[in-house]
Amino acid sequence: MGDYSESWLKFEEYLGVRPVLNGNADEMRSMQEDMMTALAAQYPPIPNSIRIHEGVHDSFNYRIFCPAADTSDKLPVGVYYHPGGLVIGPSIADDYFCATIASSKIVVISIMYRLSPEHKAPAHLEDALNGFEWAYNNASRFGGDSTRIYAIGVSAGAGLAFSVTRKVLLSQSSLRPDTVKGIAVFCPVALHPDHIPKYYESTHTSYAEMEENVPLLSASTMRLFFDLAGNDAENEDYFPIRDSNILGRLPAVYVCTSELDPVRDDGKVLVATLKDARVPVKSDHYLGLPHCFWIVPSLPETETFYKKAINGMQWVIGM
Repeated sequence: MGDYSESWLKFEEYLGVRPVLNGNADEMRSMQEDMMTALAAQYPPIPNSIRIHEGVHDSFNYRIFCPAADTSDKLPVGVYYHPGGLVIGPSIADDYFCATIASSKIVVISIMYRLSPEHKAPAHLEDALNGFEWAYNNASRFGGDSTRIYAIGVSAGAGLAFSVTRKVLLSQSSLRPDTVKGIAVFCPVALHPDHIPKYYESTHTSYAEMEENVPLLSASTMRLFFDLAGNDAENEDYFPIRDSNILGRLPAVYVCTSELDPVRDDGKVLVATLKDARVPVKSDHYLGLPHCFWIVPSLPETETFYKKAINGMQWVIGM
C-alpha cells in the first residue's frame, strides 16, 4: 500500500479528521451530507452555458445537463449513474461532474435510482435500465443524438453502467443490442470481494490492504454496502464482467482508478479482462489518492482528473 499524496494529507489537516464512512445507512448519508456541506464553498457555480432540466419518470428522478449553445447538430448523450454503494444518493459533486462533462458538448442525463436498504436488488438495476431506455427515447428533446448514447458511472454507478450495457446486449431491454456505443467508468465496482475470479485472486489485494481507516471508502464499508443492497456475490446482473458471453461484445471502455482505493483492483481486473477480450480500452490511474478523490475541488489532482475524464469520454465517443 502506497502513501497518501501531500495534497490529500493537507486536505485531511484542513478537515481536522480523516473522512471515513461508517455506521448504518442513515449515519453514512449524514456523514456524506456534512462533508459535502463543508466542501460546498469550494465548488464554483454551474455556468450559464449549461442548462439543467429535472423531472421524475416512474420510480426514479432524473437531472439533465445540456450545453446551452444553439447548434443544428445533435450531441452525444451520456447516461450517468452516481456513486454511493447503492445506498447513498447523489450530491453537489455529481452535479459538478455532470456539468463538467456536459461542457465538452455532451448531453448528460443523470439517473437517480432507488437506494438500499429501503429498496433491495434488483431495484437499482431496474431503475438504471429503465432510465437508459427513457434517455434513449427522449434524447432528441434535449438536443441529444440517440444513435450516440453512452453509459457513464462512478463507483457503484460504474457497476450499473456495465450492468445496463449487459442487459441491452442480451436483448433484455426494449433497445437494440448495439444501442450502447461506449462506457466510461470511474473507480468502478466490478466484483464482489467474496467471488474474485481465480486467475486474479493472488493479485486482487486492494480489499485486504484497505480494510479500515481509509478515507471516503474502506473495504469494510464496501462490504456493508453489498449487504445493505442485497447483492449476491455471484449475480452476473450486478457483476457482469463475470459473464463471458458478453465480454467480447462490449463497446469501447474508459477506466479511471485510484491507488488507495479498496476497489482499485476491480479496475485492474476490469482493464485486463477487457484487453483479453480485445475490447478497446483506455485507462488512467492516480497514485497516492483515495476513492473518488475529485469530490475535493481544492486538490491540484482534481483539475488533472477532469481534463483526463473529458479526454477519456471523448476517446470513447471517437471510437
